Amino acid sequence: MEHSIGVGLTVFVQHGREQQAADFYSEAFEARQLRKHRVDGELAGVEMLIGATRVSVAGSNPRREEEPSYGGPFFPKAAGAVSTIIQLTVPDIEACFAQAIVAGAALRDRVQTDVEGRRVASLFDPFGHIWVLIERQAEITAVSSDQRAVHADRPVSPALRA
Repeated sequence: MEHSIGVGLTVFVQHGREQQAADFYSEAFEARQLRKHRVDGELAGVEMLIGATRVSVAGSNPRREEEPSYGGPFFPKAAGAVSTIIQLTVPDIEACFAQAIVAGAALRDRVQTDVEGRRVASLFDPFGHIWVLIERQAEITAVSSDQRAVHADRPVSPALRA
């Protein structure tokens, strides 16, 4: 029997903002909310699908916030105060970018073409996480080493440096 590895993602937000975050991801990235998790009757998380990827939105445990020696995970205290960037491959970067901005995201990097010829942009969500949008290419074309060498002297997109 063949086993495959699956990956899930949990995005931590300030305790009490779980539903607000789930609603933002639904509006900005067309996430589908699957189910809610409650602890002692209180919302603790929302399980979602963004495309085919399972993403859980969870509230950071207030006890861990009060006693950092317990260890995280913690929610970002400022925009970009994160250790992970969430990357979405989208069919229409302008539409997705505009939709996220209308939903409440903040600009990090405008839509631009990176050194590999991909169209990319990045945003801060209202909860401090960084989202990089990459436009899906109809045909993946290999960039020759000569082309990469030509582009090597160009500045790298800040969205890709982070």
